[in-house]
Order: sequence, then structure tokens, then C-alpha cells
Amino acid sequence: MPKDKLLDIPLTTIEIFCQIYVKKNAIEVASHLELSQPKVSRALAALRSVFDDPLFIRRESQFQATEKAHNLYPIFREMMECSQAVDHLMKGGSGGAENTVEIATVPQLEINLTQSIKQAAMPVADSEIIVSTTPWGETTSQQLINDELDAAICFQRSSHRAILSKSIIQHRGGYLVARSDHPIWRDPCIDNMIDYPLVKLITMPFPANKSPIGNYAKQVGKQMQIYATAPDLGSAANSLLNSDAIIIIGVKGAVDFLRNINGLKAQKIDHVQDQSILKNFSHPTVYLWLKLDTRGKVTTPFWLQRCLEDYIIKAHQ
Repeated sequence: MPKDKLLDIPLTTIEIFCQIYVKKNAIEVASHLELSQPKVSRALAALRSVFDDPLFIRRESQFQATEKAHNLYPIFREMMECSQAVDHLMKGGSGGAENTVEIATVPQLEINLTQSIKQAAMPVADSEIIVSTTPWGETTSQQLINDELDAAICFQRSSHRAILSKSIIQHRGGYLVARSDHPIWRDPCIDNMIDYPLVKLITMPFPANKSPIGNYAKQVGKQMQIYATAPDLGSAANSLLNSDAIIIIGVKGAVDFLRNINGLKAQKIDHVQDQSILKNFSHPTVYLWLKLDTRGKVTTPFWLQRCLEDYIIKAHQ
């Protein structure tokens, strides 16, 4: 690959590549970056020419990265993070860590969050920081504006002007979780799933906390029963172990947590059936909420922003 070609690649094109790698959908990337679809397509075409590789191959409704794209992503992401760090410092941002950090989050994205933040803070903190989490909810916006929180992770965009809602990643397929000896495993199709009660987490990644599988049950003339609404994954696991209830989760990190509990089993739902469940629902998006000051500048330290974004992405892989 000629060096002069590589030097001609602007950071905006690299950012488009990183967003396509994460979101797997050019339309979503264009919307997220507030660009036209032709500009996104031209950027991708330019990269394909430079690296003599398709980089992303369309499979059904999403892009799948090639081996070359997988190898490029860590390098390009590091370039974007360095650029953002320089920009943050140029604007007078502080790189140091505070003594305490508090994050509001949904239960699906709480596993290992505090440990991830503590580890990320080690290079920038003078001493070990205290990290705590609180459930995301109706009061989260005001808490963030009042500086009672450092950031929030959730499934919906904030409408408040003082909060930046960063779209980080979309779920790409749900997982069925139930007891290891549950009869559903004989034939785990959705028409059998709706015969069993459902465990819901208190915060669902769908509008008005609706359940897509519950909606599917209504469409075929059945009423799916709710066994329990769990405040956290531990409570959900307890309900699953002591009943014939099932749960469907889209965050891989949460699935792995449940899968590792003795007596529970998890399995990815077949793509065709997953699409049937999600009919009339869009793929859930995970948002990172950050507070803006009066000048429109993000107040959250850059190291923490980077940590939370990495954590969210890794939780889906």
C-alpha cells in the first residue's frame, strides 16, 4: 500500500470506518455522524481502494468485517482516541481522575462496570478511586445535571439540552436463558417460548418497557405471563432457577453472567426467529449520557468517557 495514499485518509474517514465496524449499518452511521449516506459510501470506497480489500461485506441487513478490517479497527480506534484526547486538552479539559465516580446504569450493563472503571483510572489517579453505581431511572437526568452523577448508561436518548446522548452500539440478536433442565431446550422455538412465563428486568431496552416476545404472543392469540420483574441480574437468576420462567437478553456480558451460574443455560436465538420477535421493534441502542456545560462542552473526563465506551462495546462482544 503506497504511503501517500494512507496520508490522504482524513480522520473523518477513519471515524466512519470505526462507526461502521461497531454499528454494522451505514444508514445508522450516517445518522449518528450527521452525514449524508453518499458521503459515508464514498469514505468506505476510498478506504477499500487504499487497502485493496472490501473491508465490510453485506450479509442480510448488516455489514460483516473482513479479516483486514478486524486488524485495522484497533489501530484506527487508537488513532481516534488520541485525536479526541488532544482535542479535549486543547479545550482545557482535565485528564485527571476524581476521588469518586458514580454511574447510573441499567442492570444489563452493570456487570464488572466498577472494576473496569477502577482499572482505567489507575494511570490517571493519584490513589485508588471509589466507584459506585446506581439504577438508571426517571431521576437520572436531573442527577446528572446536578453533578450527582458522572455519566449514565441506558437504552434511550435524553431530551434534555444539557445532556449529550452518545449512541454507542446496537444489540445484534437476543439470547434465551432458562434452567439447564428446562423443557424449552427440547425445541427452543419462539412458539414454544410463549407457553412459559417471562422474567423481565426492570429496565427493558424497548419503548415503554414493552416485551417484544410478549407482543409476538398477542399477535398469535396468546397471553404471555410475567413471572417476575427483576431489579438486577442476581434476582433474575434466582427467579429462573426456581421456576419454569425464561428470559431473553441482548447484552452478551449479561448473558455470560447468567450462563456462568450453575443450573442456568443460555443459547443465541436463531436469526430468523429473532427477527420475528423483533417485528415492529427497532434494534435496541445503548446510549452514554454525558453532561454538557453552558458552552456545550462535555464535563466528563476523557479517560472516563473512553472507559465507558470501551466497556459498553466489550459487553456486546
